[in-house]
Amino acid sequence: MWDESLFRNPEVFDLSYIPEVFKYRDNELEAISHNVKPLIKGDFPTNTIVLGPTGTGKTTSVKLLFRDIIEVSNSVVPVYINCQFHYREFSIMSQIFKGIFGYPPVETGKPLTTLYEYTMGELQKKDKTLLVALDDVDFLFHVNVAENILYKILRAHETFPGVKTGIIGIVTDNAFSFKVSEKIRTVFMPNEVHFKSYSQSTIKDILRYRSDIGLFPGVMEEEVLDKISEITFEKGDLRLGIRGIKDAAMLAERQGRRKIIVEDVEKAIERISSSLHVENVFDGLSKTDKKVLKVIAENSTKFAKANDFFNLLGEEMSYELFRKSMVKLENLKIVDIQRAQSRGRGKQNLIHLRVPKEALLEIIKE
Repeated sequence: MWDESLFRNPEVFDLSYIPEVFKYRDNELEAISHNVKPLIKGDFPTNTIVLGPTGTGKTTSVKLLFRDIIEVSNSVVPVYINCQFHYREFSIMSQIFKGIFGYPPVETGKPLTTLYEYTMGELQKKDKTLLVALDDVDFLFHVNVAENILYKILRAHETFPGVKTGIIGIVTDNAFSFKVSEKIRTVFMPNEVHFKSYSQSTIKDILRYRSDIGLFPGVMEEEVLDKISEITFEKGDLRLGIRGIKDAAMLAERQGRRKIIVEDVEKAIERISSSLHVENVFDGLSKTDKKVLKVIAENSTKFAKANDFFNLLGEEMSYELFRKSMVKLENLKIVDIQRAQSRGRGKQNLIHLRVPKEALLEIIKE
């Protein structure tokens, strides 16, 4: 019927959902908790780098830990920052300010130094400690701000006596430690916690749990669960399976069926696999970023020069604003920017999409 649904709790298939039951990462959670525990007791923590492939529970583990910290401690301020969206020093410090004060800083043109003094001064005055999780911290290296922001956070006690801070960095690059200079390495000195890829049986158990609490009984039969678990294991990204279940159930709903079939799963995975990354970061894009991305997607078969794309937006934004959006989209791995030599006109920036434009336009339309 038109008013019936296969979902009883659709939000469990959102990538931001934190499950009540989180299995198979007890050892990793314990290792991170052990590093953080001194901060709760008022001492300096052991900084941590969380390493592992995409979709292995790194972010969820850290968010669960932060939730537990809030429940047991009034003295620790945990701040989670997604560096895909906040990769400028001022933006990162604004997120820390918001975590401490409960509201964002007023945009009055105050310099970074003033914002930093307000933020760390409040920690000192209230005798609180700070734990910052920098998710996708490698993005900070792309824009050359990583060392400055790590140094400011970890050396705060030198300017503000008594202030204690710690950092959890989340990355998918196992060579992360080699990118850090000696100056930062001596301050940071993190312990590494490695998240290995899930086995196929583990993936199946996790997807079964999500299906049991997110769908009505009987919607996902064993054969279908086996299929989506197999595909998810082959792709190596648990997020693909979680979103695949949601999209497969929506396909079944649209066709008036009470059960998901294997064909639903195959169609859903085919669509999602080319656009999952964009979906994951799309909500964090500004209105300007989305306008630029839409113009590129709609005209990517007509031309590739950055100036041509900008000419379609020239009345809506300055070239500097356009350029900043382009750099952001490149850092997010949505587009590639190439330098090419053009006769008589100097170098030209060439823009190429890294995802199918059809999938991109569908996400923008939604």
